[in-house]
Amino acid sequence: MNAVLAVRQYVSKMIEDSGPGMKVLLMDRETTGAVSVVYTQSEILQREVYLFERLDSPNREPMKHLKAICFLRPTKVLTRGGGNGLE
Repeated sequence: MNAVLAVRQYVSKMIEDSGPGMKVLLMDRETTGAVSVVYTQSEILQREVYLFERLDSPNREPMKHLKAICFLRPTKVLTRGGGNGLE
């Protein structure tokens, strides 16, 4: 299996498992690049993902009305809860 297909299937599974409704896809620098390679914005919008946010974005606002799908690389900072706002 090639890497593009593997990432596409992985993201598709995360979106499907989140169920119906408006969603936000929360990503880091590396996963943002991976998603942009495998999906166009219009394709992912059709799957009810209406917002794309970077975890390191300084201007992130709480949006509790959206389901969050987190696609992040497991780094030491993330696994220690390094002030990333994932409460």
